[in-house]
Amino acid sequence: MKKLLAIILALVLVMALAACGGGKSDAQTTDDSAQNNSVEEKSDDTAVPEDGGQSDADATTEDSVASKPYPNANEDGTINLDKIAHYDRDYDYSQNEKYKIAYVASSSSFLYQGAADAIESWSPLFNLEWAGFIANNDGDSNTWMTFFQQTLDEGVEMFILDPDSTIYPAVIAKLEQYPDVKWMPMMGAARDGAEGDGVPLGGNLAHPYVGFNDQETGHRLTDRLYSWLQETYPDADPAQVGCIAFDYTLSPALHARAVACEDEWKAIAGESAGNFWYCDVTAAGLTYDGAKSVFPGEIAKHTDIKYWLIDGIMDDWALAAADTLEEAGLTDTSCCTTFGGTAFIQQWDGGIRNAARLALATAQTLYDEPILGAVYAFKMGWCTEEEIWPSWVKPDDHGAEGHSYSTLLLPTLWLSPDDYLPFLKWSDMYGNTDIYSYLKGYDETEVAYDAYSPFVTEFPDYYTGPLS
Repeated sequence: MKKLLAIILALVLVMALAACGGGKSDAQTTDDSAQNNSVEEKSDDTAVPEDGGQSDADATTEDSVASKPYPNANEDGTINLDKIAHYDRDYDYSQNEKYKIAYVASSSSFLYQGAADAIESWSPLFNLEWAGFIANNDGDSNTWMTFFQQTLDEGVEMFILDPDSTIYPAVIAKLEQYPDVKWMPMMGAARDGAEGDGVPLGGNLAHPYVGFNDQETGHRLTDRLYSWLQETYPDADPAQVGCIAFDYTLSPALHARAVACEDEWKAIAGESAGNFWYCDVTAAGLTYDGAKSVFPGEIAKHTDIKYWLIDGIMDDWALAAADTLEEAGLTDTSCCTTFGGTAFIQQWDGGIRNAARLALATAQTLYDEPILGAVYAFKMGWCTEEEIWPSWVKPDDHGAEGHSYSTLLLPTLWLSPDDYLPFLKWSDMYGNTDIYSYLKGYDETEVAYDAYSPFVTEFPDYYTGPLS
């Protein structure tokens, strides 16, 4: 089964994707992410009942729903720009015009397919028509732009986009020709490519973004790894403890996570602080096979290490590391973390237990909800791209001079083979979908509607609210 999963992981990154639902024909489907704040226990009633209806406790009349001016409006009926993009089960979306929404990505791997599934499931709740998942998978930006242009030509006016992050300036220039088209980026922030003192890597923000703080992610991945070591092998010889972080230097987000992993390791690992190395897969690629071709060589350089702690950064790399460690007989004394977890969950569900033990995750439904909701808010004219999420503007990363864009953080939590089912079943309940219903034990798992929250309820200290 493990070998089969490895083959699937490799093939899914290189094979063409047959578009979902109302997607594109085969001719159009040839071929950074996850997280920062813990998922909070819910303090509001944003979860929807499993059947998509309203609970008896807070059911509203048809008249009051129809009269509600905006989703998640303030008590006085005014717009709440920090919550308008989240789904409001008490708002009548069907009163508005129906538009088409498409997801155009540069990969159809686990993570991107999961995003497409969640967008498709949210679309009817927002009274939108799913126009399909379009992915080129060949890594060529010209091909991606061709697919994007074809979808524009078909009259789609709402998009979630995942190109190579370096071509966002060209994407934005293209969209200036289509003033009625509204969009949001998905896995990586849209930046303008500017360079200079004080300019973030990749340039200034050119659009609002929903995602994660990559530096904080790296710190959390490494801290959890070291905690696992202390809990499992408290007497481990520090000289035999080593940490490897995967790196992909062409991606600002992935590289930032890797650097943060090193910083955290040196701060917490004590006598093992010098035992940190990078596994750079820039030349090998983003795939499982690419990581599997490089990682064994890194392990072979350090035969004195018995306890391996691996910052996998993303699923494919972490699984490649876990398989390598098993082949070397080091599974029991090793631990791999990932940021995401889609492939980890599928592996756990298949009964595979190796060093792929911990995933820092958020449900894809929670990830996609405010992204889709933001595109909807722009299209409805409820707010502009520079007005949404005013409490989530970072003073040191807010756009070029004269512009202010926000970065909404998503809630996250740790998942392991022993505790992943309740959260995933709740996320299905909240998103009124059954994305994870294939999981073993899903039907027997019980979880309350108010068990988790889709909101990050505490601002990190590097956010200070809207710019004056």
